[in-house]
This record gives sequence, structure tokens and C-alpha cells, in this order.
Amino acid sequence: MNEVTSEATTSGSYPAAAKLRRQVAPLIGHTRVQFDELHALVSALNSEQYIAPVPVLSKSSIGQHVRHVLEFYICLMNVQDATVDYDSRKRDRALETDRSVVMGSLNALRDWMKSIRQDGPMHLLVDHSTDGSGNTRMGTSLYRELAYAFDHGTHHMALLRIAVEQHHPDIALDPDFGVAPSTVRDRKNRNA
Repeated sequence: MNEVTSEATTSGSYPAAAKLRRQVAPLIGHTRVQFDELHALVSALNSEQYIAPVPVLSKSSIGQHVRHVLEFYICLMNVQDATVDYDSRKRDRALETDRSVVMGSLNALRDWMKSIRQDGPMHLLVDHSTDGSGNTRMGTSLYRELAYAFDHGTHHMALLRIAVEQHHPDIALDPDFGVAPSTVRDRKNRNA
């Protein structure tokens, strides 16, 4: 397993073996920002806005998308036997209807993130069939699955951004809400 190194670590500061260690600190930090952005969005909406069907989201609600994002992280947080199965997530309706439950989940996820100290091997169960016949088990790691959950969250937050801009234009989102980090970097480079 790989140990966590500091964000401030430079390549010349540690022995050669330490240079090869994977860094989780930046990923954890970016994930916390994602949680903060979701917190700000949920706080800005009233209960009716949170649960209302939104035409641009194929009539799903903002709450349903927030639930979907959080449940991938919750699956990781609650892993048993080092195996994650996103298809078996709870689909907790309270996360899509009760904003206080969302806030509690965000706090639990933040606390869990603080406890992550190193990567570790895991298995991922996936089934891409429509009839349930394609169950596959493959190797992965905690860091890889955190990166996946982050990217998955960014994708859904992009959809949420569209919904908010069209249906709740009075709500101001962070300019980078739902924008992939590589796109943020590209925009900065183009404007430099």
C-alpha cells in the first residue's frame, strides 16, 4: 500500500522510494471542495425547489441528482470486504427529499475523508448488462475509486448547473461548479 504524502512535498525532498508514493491529499482536497459546492447548492434551494421535477433533467429533481452523486461516495465509505458495488447502492429517497439528511451525509463524508491515510487494494463489482447476466469482479484501489466518484460527481454537477441556471437563475453558483478540473486549467491557459 502507498502512504499519503503532503501536497507541499517536492520531488527533491524525500528519498527515491518516497518519490514513488501516490499523493491523495490533492484528491481529498478537491473532493472536499465538491462537497462544499453541493452544500452551498442545497442550502440555497428551498425544499420545494430541491424536490421539484426539472424538465431539463428529464423531469428528475435536483435532489435526485444530489442523491446520486453522494451515494457513490457513500458506497465507498461503507465498503465491506474491500469490495465496492455501485449498482447495489441504497438509493435513499431521504437524500433526494430531505435537505437535512443531505447535510448530515455531507458531514459524515467529510469526516470519513479526514480518516483516509493511504491507498489500498479493492475489488469492483460491475454489471453492464441490462438483464443482470454480466456481473464482473475486477481489481481497483481506494484512490482510483475516489477519483471515479469525483469525476462522476463533476458530471452530474454539470447537469445540476444547467438546471439551476434555467430554473433558478437567482441562485449564484461558483464559476467552476460542475466544470472538470482539466477544463478549468484549459480556460486559465487560454486566458493567460
